[in-house]
Amino acid sequence: MPDVTLRPLRFGEIIDQAVNLFRRLFVPLVMVQIICTGILVPLQLYLAASGRQLSALYLLALLLNVVLSALASAAVALLISESYLGRSLGAASALKLAVPKIWRVVLLSLAIGLVLILAALPALLAFGAGASMMMPAGGAVATDLPLAAGLFLGGLLLLLLPVAVFAGLAVSTPALVLEDLQTGAALRRSWTLTRGARLRTIGLLLVTSLLIMIPFMGIGMIGGVFAGRDGPSATSGVIFTVLTLAAVFVLAPLFYCVMTLLYYDLRVRKEAFDLQMLADSMAG
Repeated sequence: MPDVTLRPLRFGEIIDQAVNLFRRLFVPLVMVQIICTGILVPLQLYLAASGRQLSALYLLALLLNVVLSALASAAVALLISESYLGRSLGAASALKLAVPKIWRVVLLSLAIGLVLILAALPALLAFGAGASMMMPAGGAVATDLPLAAGLFLGGLLLLLLPVAVFAGLAVSTPALVLEDLQTGAALRRSWTLTRGARLRTIGLLLVTSLLIMIPFMGIGMIGGVFAGRDGPSATSGVIFTVLTLAAVFVLAPLFYCVMTLLYYDLRVRKEAFDLQMLADSMAG
């Protein structure tokens, strides 16, 4: 039986149990992150020290990061799921199970990115039109400030569209990994599961993002102190990169803890997954 009794969870319970899972699985979760993306650290440090941005080497590092991050996200979802359901799985076993799913997770990430860009396009167009009215070509004074302000306000409202879309696709990765789905099926599965729970999902995303961003804000302040004292330098760039990578290794799995628990909570609410697990355990 699961360590955590499967039942519908309140908003705060999802966050609380996700944090508890994160603490309990801290070592294997961080091991997965280090194994998958830690091999890129020397390359990233070299790029930070040399300032060779947008070079061929930088693009290679970016591509490798996408692939290895997909492997990490799949392995982390497996680790979290097995622990939540009361089973044991090590970091090495999770990575082995995740390898066949890498390219589907990569395609899923690209598909979600493309969908979000398309969803954000109306807002971007509204902002662009408003900016063009505020700052006409040739240095002329803007003549239709109310319309420009209206376009900016409309752009802000239109930003709700990509937020809602992202909420609808939030559990795509757990669905793909844990149900062994193809990319398109995982997107549809997430959209179906989150239907009627989008506002709750947005709230969970916001709270989780705040929990993760607070340490990054601290890192940014440290980087600003170094830059302000010594000016931009290779040393300050390396220090900032090391701190950022360390925070990613440690904090990235927390997001997947929340999303995986949300995935199971939605299945419990909509598909009586808790009763299904109980029946399976009794049959076994």
